[in-house]
Amino acid sequence: MLKSGLVSITFRNKTPLEICALSQRAKLSAIEWGGDVHVPPKGNKAKETLHLTHEHGLTVSSYGSYFRLGQGLDAFMYNLEEAIKLTAPVIRIWAGTLGSAEYREDERRAITDEMMIVSEKAYEAGVSVALEYHPNTLTDDRQSVKRLLKETAGEKYSPLFYWQPRWDWDKEETLAALSDLGERLSHAHVFAWTHTQNGIIRNPISEGEDLLARALSVKKEGFALIEFVKDDSDEMLLMDSATINKWINGRG
Repeated sequence: MLKSGLVSITFRNKTPLEICALSQRAKLSAIEWGGDVHVPPKGNKAKETLHLTHEHGLTVSSYGSYFRLGQGLDAFMYNLEEAIKLTAPVIRIWAGTLGSAEYREDERRAITDEMMIVSEKAYEAGVSVALEYHPNTLTDDRQSVKRLLKETAGEKYSPLFYWQPRWDWDKEETLAALSDLGERLSHAHVFAWTHTQNGIIRNPISEGEDLLARALSVKKEGFALIEFVKDDSDEMLLMDSATINKWINGRG
């Protein structure tokens, strides 16, 4: 069953308590706790944050780490420890430090080998690794993602993939990329942005209905996680949450 949630970095300036209270008010089901501010690796915030999450009737959908493949196993293990403390079923990572077109074949192989190593380590701890669609990584291109799916297939610990809108892909390609993932689809990050020469404009999620509602009709399980809102506004989160919940609950 698909449920709605929030990526905590949407409100980096808020405390975990404030985020939990706002998420409860917004009638969301889960939080993806970020590793940059709210639950950093090698920190001491995970236990209290988990308690606050449960106290507000929420669950932890995932741990949004900022680990990049290429940083080494030790760095990954620090992040995995926080995911375990949070009882997060998924740890989000990034597939390298370069764009997919910039990697030599031997460099790409090294990244995919490391990908499988960290995925197995996480699996042994009861956590799934998921790669976020992200610029300047091996998931910045649909064909590269399809290749990754083949290169990492066949193991019980094969990594999963997040889906999110891409500004440089048209709607049909973005939706096709969602279908590419099949059973390897983890969660989805949901937002409606307009990219201009002057930067990113954040829009109400309702303005992305043509893409996002169609995407959520494909996704059957996991979480649709709101990531960033217009003007960093509490009220906008309430509106976006109502939109997402309507799309999810209104499906046939």
